[in-house]
Amino acid sequence: MNVYKLTETQKNALISQTYDGIQYFNPSLDADNNWFISIEEVNQCINELFQWVKDLPIITYNPIIYERF
Repeated sequence: MNVYKLTETQKNALISQTYDGIQYFNPSLDADNNWFISIEEVNQCINELFQWVKDLPIITYNPIIYERF
């Protein structure tokens, strides 16, 4: 699965911000310590302040795997 990679500064700029006036960006961290947002968030972004997300690099998502004990 592909996602859009964020820097920590970009992640901080997106916290508590909406991409369509209703739904909020949800920056997350993957197993490679990369901050990212989903393709859906980028594709549905109509917020003029955050159109720069459409220029972010695409990376392959590496999920964090938690072991059960």
